[in-house]
Amino acid sequence: MSPTYIGLLILLGVAVMAGIGFAVQDIENKKRERNLRLITLKTAIRRASHLFEAFPPILITTEIHSLLVKYLEVRWNAVVELDGSESNRQQQAAFQAMVGTTQDPVSHPSGSMTLFSNPNEAARALGVIKEFAQFVSEIKNKGELNGDTADQLTKEAKRIYGRIEVDIDLMSAIETEQQRGPEVVVHHYRSCFSKLNNLNRNQELDRQLYEIRTHLTQLAEKIDIANEEKRIAKEQEEDSGKKFNF
Repeated sequence: MSPTYIGLLILLGVAVMAGIGFAVQDIENKKRERNLRLITLKTAIRRASHLFEAFPPILITTEIHSLLVKYLEVRWNAVVELDGSESNRQQQAAFQAMVGTTQDPVSHPSGSMTLFSNPNEAARALGVIKEFAQFVSEIKNKGELNGDTADQLTKEAKRIYGRIEVDIDLMSAIETEQQRGPEVVVHHYRSCFSKLNNLNRNQELDRQLYEIRTHLTQLAEKIDIANEEKRIAKEQEEDSGKKFNF
C-alpha cells in the first residue's frame, strides 16, 4: 500500500470523523435550542397561568380573559409540538378543560359596598393588575400583541386598578364611620360614589353604586335623627333653665 494511498485513507478518515463530529454537534445544538425553547415556553405559561388564576373573577373582562386564554393555547400547542410527552399532553388537556368550563359571571356581593372583604385582598388584587399591565407591555414590545389591542387592554387595566383603589377608600370610610360616627365620613362616601360613577361602563357598577347610595341615605337619616335629638335636648335644657330663672 503506497504512502499516497495511506495518506488518502487518513484524510478520508479525518473527513469522516469531522463529518460525524459536525453531525453530532448539530444534533446537540438543535437539542439545546429545543430545550431552551421549551424552558422559555413553560416559563411564559407559568406566568400567564398565574395571571389567569389570580385575576379576581369579578373584575376580569371578556377581553382580558380572551387574551390570556389565546396566549396560553398558542404556547401549549408549541410545547406539545416540541415535546409530545404524556405529561405535556395531560397538562395541555387540563388547561383546555379548565378554560372550556363555562362559569357564571360573578356579581357584586349583595348588601356590601365593597368588592373585597378586607384591605389585604384588595392589595393582592392591585398587585395582580400591575403584573397584568406589565405582561401586556412586554408582549406588545416583543411583537406578540397588536399595539392598538395592547393600548385598549392597558386602559382597561388602569380602570380596574382605579376601581380597586376606590374599594380601599370605601374600607377606610367604613372604619372611620365605626370609630367616629357618620357625620365625619359622609363626604368620603360621596367622593367614592363619584369616582365609581365615572368608572361605570355598561352599568356594570350599578349594584355597587346602589349599595353606596343606600348607605348614604341611611346615614342621612341617622344624622337627621341625631340632630333632632340634640335639638330637643337643647330645648329641654333651655326650658329647665327658665324654670329657675327668677
